[in-house]
Amino acid sequence: MSRAFAYRPFKNLILQDDFVAFCILRRFFMRKTLALLTLSIIALFSLYPGVSYAEDVSLPSKRIVGYFAEWNIYIENNYYEVSDIPWDKITHINYAFAKIENGRIAIIDKWAAIQKPFGDDTWDTPLKGHFGQLIKFKKQYPHVKTLISVGGWTESKYFSDVALTEESRNIFADSCVEFIRTYQFDGVDIDWEYPVSGGMPENIRRPEDKQNFTLLLKCLREKLDAAGAEDGKHYLLTIAAPAGSYNIKNTDPESYHQYLDFINIMTYDYSGSWENVANHLAPLYMNPNDPSYSERKEKFNADWTIKEYLRLGVPADKINMGVPYYAAGWQEINGGINGLFGTSSKPLSSTQFHIINSLIESPDSGFIRYWDEYAMAPYLWNPATATFYTYDDEISLKTKCDYVIDNNLGGIMIWELSGDYPAEGGNTLTSVIYKSFVETQNEMYGDLNGDGKVNSTDLAILRRYMLKEISDFPSPQGKKLADLNGDMNINSTDYSILKRYILKAIDTIPIK
Repeated sequence: MSRAFAYRPFKNLILQDDFVAFCILRRFFMRKTLALLTLSIIALFSLYPGVSYAEDVSLPSKRIVGYFAEWNIYIENNYYEVSDIPWDKITHINYAFAKIENGRIAIIDKWAAIQKPFGDDTWDTPLKGHFGQLIKFKKQYPHVKTLISVGGWTESKYFSDVALTEESRNIFADSCVEFIRTYQFDGVDIDWEYPVSGGMPENIRRPEDKQNFTLLLKCLREKLDAAGAEDGKHYLLTIAAPAGSYNIKNTDPESYHQYLDFINIMTYDYSGSWENVANHLAPLYMNPNDPSYSERKEKFNADWTIKEYLRLGVPADKINMGVPYYAAGWQEINGGINGLFGTSSKPLSSTQFHIINSLIESPDSGFIRYWDEYAMAPYLWNPATATFYTYDDEISLKTKCDYVIDNNLGGIMIWELSGDYPAEGGNTLTSVIYKSFVETQNEMYGDLNGDGKVNSTDLAILRRYMLKEISDFPSPQGKKLADLNGDMNINSTDYSILKRYILKAIDTIPIK
């Protein structure tokens, strides 16, 4: 606004006295201030084109990390694009995978990653492929963070080399920074399978991988922080961590976790095609009837794995529990309990959840669903063909979400998104996770009147309830949210806990 225009209202104005002048000036500047404030608000919201999304969708209280597999655009029965991702129900996307080439991060499939046209891409679109689509959808869903995942089962061969020396670590870390800047990722996920031993037979491995893995993560953290300081943002660094006790021992969680934003633990593949016993793919707990040797029976479950990382000093809120969107299976099984713990020399290929779900829904499939009440895991059994499948479904997944909440873990990691039901964009399982974590966010313990706050008003309500001055709480969930020690009673103990919380004598409620 020009100065001449600003003062035009006073042109040729004859003032009779100072009081009239004051009133006119005051009225003018109030209008001007209001106009400027309105323009400022409009300008502020114009800077955030994605803000409208948050107005319509509740964000989950925990992380929901989904791996997106690059190769699924080539699989006819499991075709899956970036546009099929349930963006409104996740918080992070890990793109699987990049590889290591000449000591640097590199794209595996350039056609899929940056060249294949999707949607409204044209010949002159600067960046096509999955990467271009990720950038496009992130503008619509700005709360979702994307990470490039390096390695995986088939591309971990050269990790030992890049972690070996300070020079090799710096070269690799610098290339990761350049990569995420170029392709607009929010961070890097390291999926080294595995340091020291294990993984593909051709993997390079050394005894010193255990220490060098930590040094590699330290170097990456330093490089990402330096880049973030220059770019005005925080770049994420995460890993996919092993679930097996042997592979955990070959790393140093108590040392490396300080460099990571969070850890995706692969709490699946406890059993699979490499074995001749039909056992659970991803059990939450141990089944005492498991005929396996004692160490396997004790440690091959998510509960043991999570507790081991906690024992080693990893903060609970950094841990994401991994869940599979696929099944393992065997056929021609002998013995067992409806196939479970039976033996077979004919394992089946990995099968997506949407195919398993179709078997359940088909009346002619011959499959019957069973539930292991100890492991908290479902399985399918076809007695006519002696075929067995182990997998996660809506019920077992909800149980795992509750476990994450009850143990104050960071969230859930999904391998991988294309397996959900129905095929090509289904979100049956992801919706279970999302709803579990959104409902938790909406449950604020101690908020007994539903105003979104915990304060002296809630304490007074609790006191009146205990004195039987009121028979119920203003909030429909009041009785649940007033039980602050989980003993299924509402009494003076809960009153004391709430009072201490309000006075900041304790940091969190409920108390487990």
